[in-house]
Amino acid sequence: MDARTRQRRNGRDRFEERGSKTAGYFRIRLALWALLVFMTVSPTGPVRGGDPTGFRSITGPCRFQFPRDHGAHPGFRTEWWYYTGNLVASTGERFGFQLTFFRRQLRPGTSRRDWPDPASAWRTNQIFLAHAALTDLSRKQHFMAEKVRRESLGMAGAVTDGRGTQVYLQPWAATITPKAHTLTMAAPAFGLELNLVPSKGPVAHGERGYSRKGSLPEQASCYYSFPRLKVSGRVRVREKAFSVTGMGWMDHEFSTAPLAKDITGWDWFSIQLDDGRELMLYFLRRADGGLHAASSGSLVDAQGRVVHLALSAFKTRITRRWTSPTTGAVYPLGWEIELPDQGLKLKLAACLDGQEMVTTGSTGVTYWEGCIGVEGQAHGAPLKGKGYMELTGYADRYAPPL
Repeated sequence: MDARTRQRRNGRDRFEERGSKTAGYFRIRLALWALLVFMTVSPTGPVRGGDPTGFRSITGPCRFQFPRDHGAHPGFRTEWWYYTGNLVASTGERFGFQLTFFRRQLRPGTSRRDWPDPASAWRTNQIFLAHAALTDLSRKQHFMAEKVRRESLGMAGAVTDGRGTQVYLQPWAATITPKAHTLTMAAPAFGLELNLVPSKGPVAHGERGYSRKGSLPEQASCYYSFPRLKVSGRVRVREKAFSVTGMGWMDHEFSTAPLAKDITGWDWFSIQLDDGRELMLYFLRRADGGLHAASSGSLVDAQGRVVHLALSAFKTRITRRWTSPTTGAVYPLGWEIELPDQGLKLKLAACLDGQEMVTTGSTGVTYWEGCIGVEGQAHGAPLKGKGYMELTGYADRYAPPL
């Protein structure tokens, strides 16, 4: 029984839009954990030698230059632009959304001069993938779609010019300009047409954007976020459209180096608190059940100032688990997170259990990605918030790319 049949049998109404599969796609399928892994590197930081594979590599802080660094960074193996958010319709319905674009470089270098003859318009060194999801909380439904395209013949790409950056897999697109981000995607079951205006950001995580993901210096990412975006626009559920407003979050990362070998997966959180602060945390899980020392996060205050959070700065406890009827994976959907030095005690809960992403038509990775509600205290005063949570390595253990 395939995944779609199991999904229908379990009453999960989702759609998987399969993009065209290329020979390059099949070669990288087993390595595509790297597309969702926090394993990015900076093109603007100090380049210190090269990765053994021939891709670009760094071991120091990133020095972002915007708007340039909103664009693509060829020469680094992996990159993604990631959007999530919580929305409310004018009629009262509540939604969560995700739209993520991935770039995967197949071979080192950025020049076409060494490519074999004869020339072909189909030939490319870049594969683009995309995942989209909509959670309809009022009807307790979760929809997903996915695409794969090669960067040729205008099918997919990331283009930066004087007006901004556009990342696209036709007809899906994310456009970044100095004033706003726009998102468009459409699948039979759902669609998004959203405008996102930054309230703060971009903010760099780690050490000036250099975000460690392992023990080796090159096991790191160049990582920045727009942690609070005012969202307006429309979402569509089948044939019905809703005018919506809400808050969104954007991440951009790019890299070559993989996670440390003993990491089996990660738990990632983006939280927007009602007091104007934002919190990003990621926990890198080791095979022995503990957390890798590189696990960390950022707390952004109301003025946009960032406090880096090392593993020692927070305490965590899982309060509830859920077993997927589709894959049998067991996900931790309830959490208590405490930041003693910041006076924060938070309780996190999934808005809907069934927000699993089974991406058999693109990356081949199964993970949980969905909206969460937040309640807690700040120095004893009540505090609420919203956010998104990503849980990987529960259905499939992480393996380094081949």
